[in-house]
This record gives sequence, structure tokens and C-alpha cells, in this order.
Amino acid sequence: MEYTGSPNNDICTIKLKNFEGPLDLLFYLIEKNQIDIYDIPIVEITDQYMEYLFAMQQMDLEIASEFLVMASTLLHIKSKLLLPSRKEEEQEEEDPREELIIKLVEYKKIKEFAEILKEKEKVWSRVYYKLPEALPEAAFEVILDVSPQMLKECYQKCMQNYYDRQNDVSQKMERILRQEKVSLRLKIKELLAKLKRGIRLCFSQIYNLRHMSRIEVATGFLAALEIAKMGKAVIHQKEEFGEIYIDPIIRREG
Repeated sequence: MEYTGSPNNDICTIKLKNFEGPLDLLFYLIEKNQIDIYDIPIVEITDQYMEYLFAMQQMDLEIASEFLVMASTLLHIKSKLLLPSRKEEEQEEEDPREELIIKLVEYKKIKEFAEILKEKEKVWSRVYYKLPEALPEAAFEVILDVSPQMLKECYQKCMQNYYDRQNDVSQKMERILRQEKVSLRLKIKELLAKLKRGIRLCFSQIYNLRHMSRIEVATGFLAALEIAKMGKAVIHQKEEFGEIYIDPIIRREG
């Protein structure tokens, strides 16, 4: 199937094929353009993705909600990259493409493993096996006692599930925009600033779930591990589930 035409009257041919989901379409565009998956040119990929959705719309094809959610995600990332920002903020902010890259890397692994399973299926499809025996008809006879009230409740439940799926798109968009972002780099800088005082730090006093979110406390713990790995601190815990202490390593010159 092909779509020809563009708003600028330039010749534009898009070959459409069946995609299992938005990640499948994104992965196809990345492979087609021979792009490094860890350095995605989000502006170019977003434009091509939107061209595919536009072509599907022009052909009166039904666009699944997952594709629209991915479109909003790409446009959100694109807007963040295009908006001007100060140099100090650019050094501290995380790459807005990071979460998308992680999903694409995982999808690539699954896709490669699926190809391995396809090859195994080809091999084992040539193996002969005993066909299942037909069960007696009595085994299939099931008498159901269904009342009109039960049928009504089943119908109402099916309709409610349908409405929930319709509203799922807006809920996903809200999660995309409201998702909390915590920078590991900033947490490392905060801990290093405290360790410069040369005193022992108690982890639960710095990062406490009563005052912080779970993701912020978890990021603080990762920051402590990174500092210990850098050789700038030592982490102590006397017993399992006990208090965690962070001691600075003071290097003396001469």
C-alpha cells in the first residue's frame, strides 16, 4: 500500500505495512535511516512518525490509541529539545530522550529473541508428533444456569471495560507530562558537597521517605554507591536492614 502527496505538492511516497505497535514503527524508522539508537535525532524521527500517521489518516485507516500516545510523547520530547535554555540548566538536566531510548533498547532485545524463536519454530515444525485424540461428546456438555440479571451484569461490565479503554489515552498522556524526574548527577553533587565538611553522614537523615518520594530516595542511594565507586567515600552498615553511614575519604597531600 502506498500514499502519494504532501501539503507542499512535492512527491512523497510512503509505503505502509502492518506494525505491531508504536515501538515497532519507531524501530523500523531507526533501522531504515541507519540511526544510532543511543543518539536519536528526535526532530527527524518525529516528523517521519507523524507522516506515517497522516498517511494512515488519509487512507481512512483506524489509528490505535497507542500510536497517538507515542505521537504525543515524541512531540513532548521534541518541544523540550527545541525550547531555548540556559547553559547551566543544560549541564544539569537529563536527556529527555533517555526513557524512550531505554524502551527501544529493550524492544530491540525482544525483537532479536523473537527471530530466534521463529527459527526454532521452523526447525520443530518438521518434527512429527501424535495428534490429539477426540474427546467424547459428554466431556463438552456444560449446562450453564444463567439468569437475566447475570446477563445484564456481564453486559454492563463489558461496556465499562470499553469506556475505560477509551479514557486510557488521556490518562497515559497525563502520566507522561506529570512523571517525576530526578537527576542522579544532581544527587551526586549534593552528597559530595555534604562530604566536603569531613563528617560522617547518616543516610536516613538526608533521604527520608516522610519528606521525599521513593524515586528521590532511591536515586540518593544510587548517588552514594557512585561516590563510593569513585573512591571518595566509604559506606558502612553494621547489620542487615540497619542504618547506613557514609564516611568521607580525606586525601592528604604530601
